[in-house]
Amino acid sequence: MDKYVVKITHFEGPLDLLLELIEKRKLHINDVSLSQVTDDYIAHVKTLQEFSIPGIAHFVLTAATLLLIKSRSLLPGLKLSDEEEADIKDLEERLRVYRKIKELSTHIKDRFGKKMIFERGENRTIIPVF
Repeated sequence: MDKYVVKITHFEGPLDLLLELIEKRKLHINDVSLSQVTDDYIAHVKTLQEFSIPGIAHFVLTAATLLLIKSRSLLPGLKLSDEEEADIKDLEERLRVYRKIKELSTHIKDRFGKKMIFERGENRTIIPVF
């Protein structure tokens, strides 16, 4: 699958890098048009030969993070209900877990299949139970 590259006025590069720069406060979220990024992503998906569900899920997760950051930036004094606060905390926790899994997955990818303990047999037959 082709990697989606964000192209906006102040930035051009992968979506993960955009999020990282915003989180590190090297790029201001209000300088980013999230609707433009979303429209460009939808146009990108329409050009693909294969529909990548993990890729789209990653985009939705990253877009949700950017939307949360932008909404907090635009409405800093907004009072939220307990349920809304819980939803935000849940999203933040999911994003934290996702980030950790993504970091650890690079190590798994490097090591997977290097030392095989069991080899899959070629003459493996499956006997139906029912």
